[in-house]
Amino acid sequence: MEQILNLLTTLCTKVDSMDGEIQKLKKQASSQQHDIKYAELRRSEDDKIPDLEGDVGKLHKTHNVCVNTAAGTS
Repeated sequence: MEQILNLLTTLCTKVDSMDGEIQKLKKQASSQQHDIKYAELRRSEDDKIPDLEGDVGKLHKTHNVCVNTAAGTS
């Protein structure tokens, strides 16, 4: 009888541990889906546009996109 109780205790402990791991994996999966979703929104052209040197220092790539769009060369 004592051996059965020990086995049940061990089993319950392992099931609780597995539940914790499952919850952790679910959080990681949802986080990765979020990252993938927003990675797809990024334009590949943004990597190809270099930073510009201006009178006030470097102009960031977002500025370059605006300049290209305003010039009609998107």
